[in-house]
Amino acid sequence: MLTPQFKQWYTGMPIRFKLLFWFVPLLMATIVAMGWIAYGIASNEVMDKMTQTQNQLTQKTADQIDSVAREMLFFSNNLFLDDEIQRLLESDYQPAERQKAFKTISNMMVASDSIQSMILYTLKPGYEHLEPFATNQAGITSAMTLSHFMEGPYYQAALEAKGSPVYGLVRPTDGIFVGDHYHKIVLSRVIGNIYNLKPAGLIMIGVDAARIGRLYLGQGQSSSQTEMYVISQDGLIITATNQSWIGKYDVELPYNTMEAEPALMSTDDRLKLWKESPNWIITQVVSPSTGWHVVVVSTREKLVSELGRIGQLTAWVAVLCFLISLCITWLLSNMITKPLMKLSRSMRKLQTGDFTQRVHFTGQDEIGELGAGYNAMVRRVKALIDDVYATQLKQKEAELKTLQAQISPHFLYNTLNTISWSAEKKGEKDIADMVYSLAQVFRLSLNDGKDFFSIEREMELVRNYLFLQKSRFMNRFDFSIEIDEEVRSAMIPKLIVQPLAENAIIHGIEPLDGNGFITIRRMPGTAA
Repeated sequence: MLTPQFKQWYTGMPIRFKLLFWFVPLLMATIVAMGWIAYGIASNEVMDKMTQTQNQLTQKTADQIDSVAREMLFFSNNLFLDDEIQRLLESDYQPAERQKAFKTISNMMVASDSIQSMILYTLKPGYEHLEPFATNQAGITSAMTLSHFMEGPYYQAALEAKGSPVYGLVRPTDGIFVGDHYHKIVLSRVIGNIYNLKPAGLIMIGVDAARIGRLYLGQGQSSSQTEMYVISQDGLIITATNQSWIGKYDVELPYNTMEAEPALMSTDDRLKLWKESPNWIITQVVSPSTGWHVVVVSTREKLVSELGRIGQLTAWVAVLCFLISLCITWLLSNMITKPLMKLSRSMRKLQTGDFTQRVHFTGQDEIGELGAGYNAMVRRVKALIDDVYATQLKQKEAELKTLQAQISPHFLYNTLNTISWSAEKKGEKDIADMVYSLAQVFRLSLNDGKDFFSIEREMELVRNYLFLQKSRFMNRFDFSIEIDEEVRSAMIPKLIVQPLAENAIIHGIEPLDGNGFITIRRMPGTAA
């Protein structure tokens, strides 16, 4: 209930203060309520968006890992069905069979995006100590012999799989790929004889684990606070965005916050515990092809920072609305709209082609920056228009010069052809032939501006040139030009043979007292 003193104070208050007395608290209550609701909605949206994005990234990475696994399996299937590979497994690694197999595998590696190394062991008794057939993208290489390979885990796992693919990771210290210092994601598989399906060989296909991490796991990473791992069923890290983790085990990762001993758990159980951590957002998908876990880990600090920015933005909006409510509405409206109207009028004049337009704002706020940006834009547009106009003029001038350059040569050898035809008509066959040869030399030399033409056209040019020189030297020499059919269409730089013929005349025929002979042909044994 209002006291008499309050009523007296309130009734004596000016109207503008009465409006502020009721309007400001109501406005602030509304702003705070709307800000709180907006903050809650935005927080949920950020959380859902981050989780959805991370799930999509995890699934996409798993699909890409599956794609690599399928590519390796397809590669091994092609080797199983290839006759050259089957013959190599049945032979005693004869050099001829190795070379045939190398050509086949090299072509397959070129067509592959990921596969870099391959080892092929024959399972024939007595060949355990021989050097296996091994190759990589650089060529034939060396690998661990079967006798040593049988001591490792991959040999027994491949035998137990009975032809099914076995995926794993080879460390550089394993020494399987001799001289290779990179971790390899490998597929081990027994290849059977194509006719009786009995085990004939064992193939190991390798791809660079670090490269897979860079190409696939690194794609779509939103920040350095996101880490991605591919973890095998026994906890071995196959590849990761941080390549220093490759070859280690997941128990070494810093995501286990439970008191239970992580080494006594399975990989699935450890991942379930990690998801309960309050410090990270962890999503994981199991690859259908390999059974590996694709794990994406993001720190919750990123989420907290996003929510903090939303909270700050909400608070600033509330403060700004409070300050605006205390200002005189019509004054504020005038202060904002007056310079904008001035800018709008200037823009309409600019649209009519008046590039002398400028606006001058005294303030250094956003409107002042907008005016400065507008002035800079007008100057830049004017300069660009001038540049385009100058460029078009230069282009037209260049086109005119090009047309003139084309007209003159064509006019010249067309005129020569006319003179040749006139001489022929008047019975001056020698003159007609010389003029015709000169026209042909000129036409072939121009070659429509092209720098290459066929050997046949080059020989035609040389033949006309030698005919003219023969007439000049009063038949002091004769010549012969022989062109094999297989090289007539081969392309060569123009005027590459004519200077040789010219040198033969100047330095060979001209100093002679007698006659000479020039022969142009391909020497036996030379390449086409």
